[in-house]
Amino acid sequence: MKMLRWSTAALALFVVGCGNVEEATLEPEAMATQEAGLRACSTSLDCVSGCNCSGGLCAPAIGPTPPAGYCDQAPVRACTTGSDCASGCNCVGNVCVDSGFSPPANCLLAPPDSYESDNTHTTASSYMGTPQLNHSFHRQNDVDWVLVATPINQVMTVETYNLRNGPWMSIDIYAYNYATRTLGTLVGSTSSTICAPITPSCLIYRATANVVANGVYAVKITDTRGQPAGDDYTPTAKYDLKMY
Repeated sequence: MKMLRWSTAALALFVVGCGNVEEATLEPEAMATQEAGLRACSTSLDCVSGCNCSGGLCAPAIGPTPPAGYCDQAPVRACTTGSDCASGCNCVGNVCVDSGFSPPANCLLAPPDSYESDNTHTTASSYMGTPQLNHSFHRQNDVDWVLVATPINQVMTVETYNLRNGPWMSIDIYAYNYATRTLGTLVGSTSSTICAPITPSCLIYRATANVVANGVYAVKITDTRGQPAGDDYTPTAKYDLKMY
């Protein structure tokens, strides 16, 4: 439940018993001054952690009431080092801030992982036989593609594990023509963890496919959270990948 924050522009002061009502009503200039500190928003991403967008203004979310004026602050992205910040931003005082160079950077955004740009099968990374660590979903609906060569006929397993910061995903395995860079048949997929994610051991996505010797396959891993970019209080979702 979101708390409703009333605008002072909607409130009129009335004098009971004496006085002129018109004199007690706030003048437009006075109301504008009182509203100047309220933070306007279109979504909750425009508000600082612990506050939601309600009626076009940032208001406290469910939980302990924050200090007065807290929700009027601009959101920020927390950081430990500069690697936690997007290009064009520096980590200063544990907050990502614009480095000052043109064009201005959106420092609420997460930085890409080391496998970018792998958002299409034609720019996919290659699986070299050892786990790929520290994949991330740094944008809403981010997609990671990985190509893998199969030396023998086998049932190949694609597994994402060591999930951090709540990634939800789907895994799709396609036959692939590497010479023409075209996708073939979908041969395996999953969009759920191996068991109910109430224990850490269940936080694994696993898809299998029958593959042929000397084949090439394209693995597509899609962010299914629907989480907009720029959320300062949601750490970047990450996962590790292995195939066997």
